[in-house]
Amino acid sequence: MMKCSVHLDRDATGACFSCGRFVCPECKTSIGNQIYCNSCVETRLKTGSWPAKPVATGFNTSGTGSLANVPSEIKGWNWGGFLLTWIWGIGNNVWISLLALLSILPYVGWIAGLTMRIILGIKGNEWAWRSKKWDSIDHFKQVQRRWMWWGVIGLAAYVILIIAVIVLLFSLFMIASSLGIDKNTPWDELIPRF
Repeated sequence: MMKCSVHLDRDATGACFSCGRFVCPECKTSIGNQIYCNSCVETRLKTGSWPAKPVATGFNTSGTGSLANVPSEIKGWNWGGFLLTWIWGIGNNVWISLLALLSILPYVGWIAGLTMRIILGIKGNEWAWRSKKWDSIDHFKQVQRRWMWWGVIGLAAYVILIIAVIVLLFSLFMIASSLGIDKNTPWDELIPRF
């Protein structure tokens, strides 16, 4: 658990949206749905202006769970989470992605698996940022881009495999029909006798 940056003996309940410092309930002020430290609130009140967006400080809060401030630069669709689901989740410490394994169950599992894919696509970046420590936003984007390409390669391999199976089955059907074998031919007639 992270500790308050002012009261080092207290657990933090959030991070300042402006400066990124961790704060306990005594040191925080909630404005709208954002948390600010008392120091930033005092500074903004003294200057007479409140910024529409938080100031960029470069303070990295990744890997701190629900206390992490998710940078706006990384919000958006996550193709790695969508395409690789639970594999991507294990690599990014997003354990809820294991729910995608429910897709092995018929009917209800398929719906749950598809739903989890969509949720991982939508929330994947945010969850990965909160669940794992990243060196920087650029590092995070680079790793997620790699996951995306592995997902695309996996999807392409899957499509190629399905096409190969269809071509193989079609070829076998054509060979069988050219030999005069149809679905009513008994199996014992197909086995060569020596």
